[in-house]
Amino acid sequence: MNYKIIATDFDGTLLKSDKTVSEKTKNAIINYKKENHIIIGVTARNLSSVKSILDIKMFNYLILNNGAYLYDVEKDEGKYIKSIDKETIQRLTNYFKDKADGIDYITAEKYYMYRNRGKIDKRSFVVNIKDADEVKDYVSRINVMPSTNRELEPYKEFIKKNYEDLDCISMRDTDVGKENKTWIAINPKGVNKLTTLQKLCEELNISTDNVIFFGDSTNDIEIIKNVGLGVAMGNALPEVIQIAKETTITNDEDGVVYFLEKIFGV
Repeated sequence: MNYKIIATDFDGTLLKSDKTVSEKTKNAIINYKKENHIIIGVTARNLSSVKSILDIKMFNYLILNNGAYLYDVEKDEGKYIKSIDKETIQRLTNYFKDKADGIDYITAEKYYMYRNRGKIDKRSFVVNIKDADEVKDYVSRINVMPSTNRELEPYKEFIKKNYEDLDCISMRDTDVGKENKTWIAINPKGVNKLTTLQKLCEELNISTDNVIFFGDSTNDIEIIKNVGLGVAMGNALPEVIQIAKETTITNDEDGVVYFLEKIFGV
């Protein structure tokens, strides 16, 4: 198969557990880009968060906020695929504010954190808020942090029952040493990593059969199932490994580059 696109998740995949990209991985990705592969980062993070951890010039495109925002690195242009309306944001806030440990409202550039487990996050793109009315930008993703994992499924059922215009999935960190706390990621209906990758492939006139994708968590499952070669990291969740066509070594062992070298021979 002539793989024209190399696409990869970030956390637990391209990034090591310390949230850095090794020099080996960075140099390899840059070289594959120079060899005319199209490199796409596919992540739940927003643009500011991605810029804080790596050099975005490694990539041609970034699919952000679980697919709700698409950024063309070469043109320095981004666009919302879809956003969550303000009435819905307020209704969700009213329901979860006295139940969940925290709520995050994620835009293209900012993380608005509402009662986020009592912690103050001092990163430059984080805005700690006391009310959802303080969020003035388009919101493309919401995170809800349950107090315990027992609340996860009831919260998801509530959203599915009452919000036909939203999708929600369970998320869990796979990085070594993490507590594997689970939370809910909420996106506009029909918007996810796969659907935005498919839109981008159509614009580029490239079949998704020509895509290699690397991932580790639940929001990577649909992409892994539906591209030419979906690869699970060695540290991926069991349900991700189960559906992947191939598995590589872990993110802390440069698993993305290890697999690419096997496929391309360099």
